[in-house]
Amino acid sequence: MEVRLTRLGDVPVLETEGEIDHNTCKVVDDALQDALTADTRIVLFDLSRVSYIDSGGLSVLFSATRRLRDDGWLGVIGANANVRRLLELVGLLADPSFRSFADKLAAEAALAGETGV
Repeated sequence: MEVRLTRLGDVPVLETEGEIDHNTCKVVDDALQDALTADTRIVLFDLSRVSYIDSGGLSVLFSATRRLRDDGWLGVIGANANVRRLLELVGLLADPSFRSFADKLAAEAALAGETGV
């Protein structure tokens, strides 16, 4: 599991690669905590190189969504069909504080409307 913090304008992007499971979710959560500051309203996860997420990974996504819910949102980019289906089954895709984008261009377009990126 690799997690790299990059940015799209002012928005932190956690580029993840590998599987997000009980053995690796602490690495992802630690990177998320590093990305969250007092003024962070939006966080993006690039999941385009993530092959699998289990309940440990889902817990990190749920926690981040709850934390950002009051004045922002959590977004994922490039989730594969299996990961996207899991996000749908657990209800994240129905949560207004959670957004999913096919690719970085779609995420950039959404951010342009919200942050002026």
